[in-house]
Amino acid sequence: MGSTSVSNSYDVDAFNQNPANIVFQRGGNNSKFYFNVLTTFQFLTNSDYLSLDFYNDYFGENTDGSSTTLTESDKRNIINSASDQKSTLTSSGKLLSFLYNHGNIGTIGISLEDRIVSDFLLTKDFWELGLYGNEPDRLYNLENNSLNVYWTRQLNISFAKLLKIKRNNLFETIAIGAAVKPQFGIYYFETTKNNLTIQTNSQNTIQSTGESEFLYSGLTDDVTIKFPSGNAGFGLGFDAGVNFILKKFSDQGKLSVGLSITDIGYIKWNTNNATYYNNGNFIITDVTNQEQIDSLKDAVKSTKTPVSDFSISLPTTARLGVTYKIYTKKDKELSGLEIGSISFDYIQGITDNLGGTTKPRFGLGAEYNAGDIISTRAGLTFGGAENTLVSIGLGIETGPVMIDIGTNNIMSIFTPSGTTNLSAGINIKYKVN
Repeated sequence: MGSTSVSNSYDVDAFNQNPANIVFQRGGNNSKFYFNVLTTFQFLTNSDYLSLDFYNDYFGENTDGSSTTLTESDKRNIINSASDQKSTLTSSGKLLSFLYNHGNIGTIGISLEDRIVSDFLLTKDFWELGLYGNEPDRLYNLENNSLNVYWTRQLNISFAKLLKIKRNNLFETIAIGAAVKPQFGIYYFETTKNNLTIQTNSQNTIQSTGESEFLYSGLTDDVTIKFPSGNAGFGLGFDAGVNFILKKFSDQGKLSVGLSITDIGYIKWNTNNATYYNNGNFIITDVTNQEQIDSLKDAVKSTKTPVSDFSISLPTTARLGVTYKIYTKKDKELSGLEIGSISFDYIQGITDNLGGTTKPRFGLGAEYNAGDIISTRAGLTFGGAENTLVSIGLGIETGPVMIDIGTNNIMSIFTPSGTTNLSAGINIKYKVN
């Protein structure tokens, strides 16, 4: 639904969006428990050029298993499309989530979720150096190349309460909620410095200047990945939110207004912390001299230096949204079936750490309920780190099992190998009355 969630999410789906909304349930549901275990996953890519077709056309294998041979036209297409373009890959999954509704006390929820974000940028000079080799009389500027990878895990402990305001002509109900979120760092890798340049001349001399540096923290001491059996850092995050349902907005529907701020906090990284330093100052006077080439390998080898603990703030985000829900009218309280809804969200990142962005993002979404089993959804997202995207999804409720599937980009369905914004998500949860 176009990434709208702050005023129209429910139960366990409201984690990390608006903690006040965990108190709400869809339609006429009045269940005590909601839970899921290893049944919620999503991933998305955000790029101006990177797709499965791009990789297969230029870097894949031919039908006979041989490597692809790039033509001059292929090389220019790669340089024109991929130069100086940042690409991001994000995946997340809930290991478990559980929610309990208590009529008098309120709603208590717990979830455990992993999130992996990586981004990289390759400059035009990098692509030209890689595709054409070191051409004579060239200056290659490599300073904007970067690679960043973050893997974090969080425990979300949320509480929400539904307030019924008496003698109030404006609000029908007010839901308030808050969450405490212990943070566990798994891996952190960031490009902190890069000002490398390479100069060539017609006498086959290559001179490099500058340096690059990377900051690392993780479960291993050699920048290799293993399945997490511990954590490399610890921190704390907080969410807070509210959702107002307006009274007597119309005879056919209700208007709700949601506001939340999420991920206020930090992670302190404290395991295998190190910087990897590469000295890029060297000269090769004869590229055919094997002795000079061998000495270069030692010269550019990374120098590892342990560093003290460091803290990184979470990707703090503020959200404001409105939702208008339309009902079949059974009585003056609109207690009939929810026919559908229209939502609008404004999302503003406050920090750009750990995959966040400070560019504002807008979402517009709609849902139509065909009876009490099937829900069709669509939306539009624009702004933020992504291009304008059209989303689509489907919800199925079959007794105790509720299934949601969708994509943030409809082209992921029709041209999955051609889209540069590949996206998919699935959520299966269970309810117990």
